[in-house]
Amino acid sequence: MVISGEKLGPPCATVKFEKQGKALALASATWHFSTEQLPARSDSDLFGVERSYFQRVQKGKEVVLVPLAEGTALTVGDEIEVRLTIKSKHPAEYVHLRDPRPAGCEPVKLTSGWRYELGLPRYEEIRDSGTNFFIEWLPQGEYTLTYRLRCAMAGTFKTGPASLQSMYAPEFAAYSSGQMINIK
Repeated sequence: MVISGEKLGPPCATVKFEKQGKALALASATWHFSTEQLPARSDSDLFGVERSYFQRVQKGKEVVLVPLAEGTALTVGDEIEVRLTIKSKHPAEYVHLRDPRPAGCEPVKLTSGWRYELGLPRYEEIRDSGTNFFIEWLPQGEYTLTYRLRCAMAGTFKTGPASLQSMYAPEFAAYSSGQMINIK
C-alpha cells in the first residue's frame, strides 16, 4: 500500500489485523518512506558527522584541494577527495560509518582493510555503492577520515547522507547533509 505525503496523518498510523478461524496467524506492519529531497543539514546528538567534497587540482608539482561549491562542474577523470569529520561527545564502542558514493564516481583505492592513521584504528570496506568504516573504539573528540574518488561517468548525481551509528545501540546515530555532484 502506498500513501502519498498529503494523505499521511494519525488515521494512517493505526494498523488493525483480525484473524478468523482457529489456525495460527502471523502479522507484521512496517513503515518505509522515501523522498527525492536530500537532507539540507547534518543532524546529531551523541555523534556528529559532516561530509565535504574537494576537487584535487594539480598545480605544478603539488596537489591543491579546492572545495566543491554547489553546482561546480567536474569532468570525467577528475579526482575528488572526500573528507568525513566525525565527532563523539563520549567514548563509544563498535561504531559504523556508512558513506554512500555518487553513482558517477568510482573509488581510487579498491582494497578493503585495516587503517591506523590518526590514532583511530578502523576497518575500511570498499563496496559498490559506498564505503563503510567499522570502528571498534571511538574515543571522545573529533576525527577526520579521507578517501578519494574518480569521476567516471557524466551526469548529475545525488549523494545520500553519510550515517554514523552505534552498532549495538542504534538509537545513537548521526547523519550528514546530502549533496549533488555534477560531472560533464
